[in-house]
Amino acid sequence: MIRNVKLYPVYDSTGEITIKVKVWTIRGSFSACATAGTSKGENEAKSLRYNEVVKVFPKVRNSLVGLDEADWVTIDKILLQLDNSKDFRNIGGNLALATSLAVARAASEGELWRLEGPKPRMSFPYPLGNVIGGAKHGGHSTWQEFLVIPHKARDPEHATRMNMEMWHTIGDELKRKGILSGKNIENAWTCKLDCVKTLSFLSNIVEDWDAKMGIDFAASSFWDGKNYVYNDLGRKISPEEHFDTVLQVAEQYKLYYIEDPFHENDFKNFADLKQCLPKTLVAGDDIFCTNAERLKKGIMKGSANGIIIKPNQIGTLSQAFQTAELARQNNIYTIASHRSRETYDDWLSDLSLLWKSPLIKIGNMGPDTMKHNRLIELWHDVPHNSMADLP
Repeated sequence: MIRNVKLYPVYDSTGEITIKVKVWTIRGSFSACATAGTSKGENEAKSLRYNEVVKVFPKVRNSLVGLDEADWVTIDKILLQLDNSKDFRNIGGNLALATSLAVARAASEGELWRLEGPKPRMSFPYPLGNVIGGAKHGGHSTWQEFLVIPHKARDPEHATRMNMEMWHTIGDELKRKGILSGKNIENAWTCKLDCVKTLSFLSNIVEDWDAKMGIDFAASSFWDGKNYVYNDLGRKISPEEHFDTVLQVAEQYKLYYIEDPFHENDFKNFADLKQCLPKTLVAGDDIFCTNAERLKKGIMKGSANGIIIKPNQIGTLSQAFQTAELARQNNIYTIASHRSRETYDDWLSDLSLLWKSPLIKIGNMGPDTMKHNRLIELWHDVPHNSMADLP
């Protein structure tokens, strides 16, 4: 039984205030922190400022005290009823998520990976690491993230070490060439190269490490309603030209992973690109926003074979579960993903096992170090484990 619920202000990785919720039961106390994004889709759940959350929190607390934490799905439904909107604009998606996760931790005695009971086999994801950044996360390039995947790693520790060593090598090489600018909010390197030159530079290093490469275009961030605006190149290009650019770099550089290559409502070009690149994982983030209804539209149109799962986009853990399960039933791979404004909390690592995600999108070092460490810890604690089968 839930005996008490308490709210706390905590700082995220950018120095902004986010929230932490702690739940007390007869087994002890369990807590969770809310994350936030910098590059957000228009269909995401709405977050409230801390002073606004403080005002609505008593209503949430009073509705939960006395309930059975084991019935965490019903508690999520209560949060939806309390808000009574489609996007958590009334109690805040951040309060809903932190509360939902804290209750789920209480239900699983702090081990979220056990939330749905024992499994005969647990698969562990490979880290999808952002090594060079741009766009809204900070950096020169119009494309937002240049990613590496250590697809031959033996275990989470080996995978983390490979990604971190690649990250260090990339930084050293950028510095040697005199084009290193610094690091952005995701601890990715920034450099004085445009999109294509960045990709060309990175491909040589990734090839040496026998790793795979990907790009998060975050195309909505440079879509002006008619054209794609490439600030690093100083020009606008049409949707047709942008499609050809994406296809060309994907084929030339043998990209394994592509995320949000087109703006968040362009289901057709997503589908056309997937048809052109049958061996590439084409993943949707802003286009789906972890929303089952938007995913259904994508399934109908054949828009993607991968989906980013960010629980804070939808508001509660059970809603994120629903979307992840819908994806699995339709042979769409889930990618458990962090946000650009993170905390020390490591709940995403546990959830990546529950969702059977072959990839987990987390940064190299910096605020996501705890998530890497949690995966390494779980590798030693979880019976009958193995690395995921990559698509």
